[in-house]
Amino acid sequence: MKLKYLFDYFKYLENPFEALKFKFGVSENYTIKVKNIDSTVTLNNVKVLNHLMANLPKIKPDKIPNFLIYIKNRDNDDKYLEIGDIKFINIYNSDFIKNHGDEFYSHLIEFFTDDVFEILDYKGRHVVDIGGNIGDTPLFFAKAGADVISFEPIKHLYDLAVENVELNGDVKNKIILVNKAIGGKRGILHFDDSSIIEYVGNDQNHVMEVITISDLLEQFDFTPDILKMDCEGCEFEIILNSDLSMFNDIIFEHHQRIVDKDYNLLVNELKKQGFEIQLFELEGSDCKFEEQGMIYAHK
Repeated sequence: MKLKYLFDYFKYLENPFEALKFKFGVSENYTIKVKNIDSTVTLNNVKVLNHLMANLPKIKPDKIPNFLIYIKNRDNDDKYLEIGDIKFINIYNSDFIKNHGDEFYSHLIEFFTDDVFEILDYKGRHVVDIGGNIGDTPLFFAKAGADVISFEPIKHLYDLAVENVELNGDVKNKIILVNKAIGGKRGILHFDDSSIIEYVGNDQNHVMEVITISDLLEQFDFTPDILKMDCEGCEFEIILNSDLSMFNDIIFEHHQRIVDKDYNLLVNELKKQGFEIQLFELEGSDCKFEEQGMIYAHK
């Protein structure tokens, strides 16, 4: 693995020796020059270079220029980051990273590695977003023209999502954020009953209120149109225990590797409810589709 990592410097960079000199402390900064890409940025932090090289093989070529800007923004003292026209709090310059680690920020990398969500036109539509995380997906949908209701049960992620939505004043009125989980039945979920231990850390008292799709549509009077799910395995409970036929499009990430259930259970149930199915590999993931992948169900 270490040899492959070193080889990537020569595979992707026009100036690999300069990068390695910076990595090993011979030089104080490094100007990134990716092969076949005109954009360049200069780094002063070796950790950011490591982050660049860990992700560069996964980045879609047409998104590399914006990814370099994102990488550079992580390497400065700015309070905020921008990806396209979406603004986020730079957690590397906040207390969040000190308390929770940087695994949450990996979600933003998906802006540069996968574009499955871009297969839909969101203008004038309504999106139910299950798994809003730090506000990245609700902001993406709202910027694309949708009204969004987004559910994030983990409190500190929900709180960060609220802050990120506030930063984007042009669409904040198009987004409703809710600190609840969606499941197959209502109740209270304790952290050790779920697949999110890495998110809640050592918080032994972490609990989440769970409501159903039916509860959601009744309580919030929100038009069922597009359903998006990325909830670390809860898609099995939701799909196998819910009538989703009122939605026009459903796009979600399946996590067979987490719940150890065959993703075809989901495909077959959605077909029974009148949907056609398309399958997509996660381009930014090392997982095989059978372990984890995107499923798009449509009428």
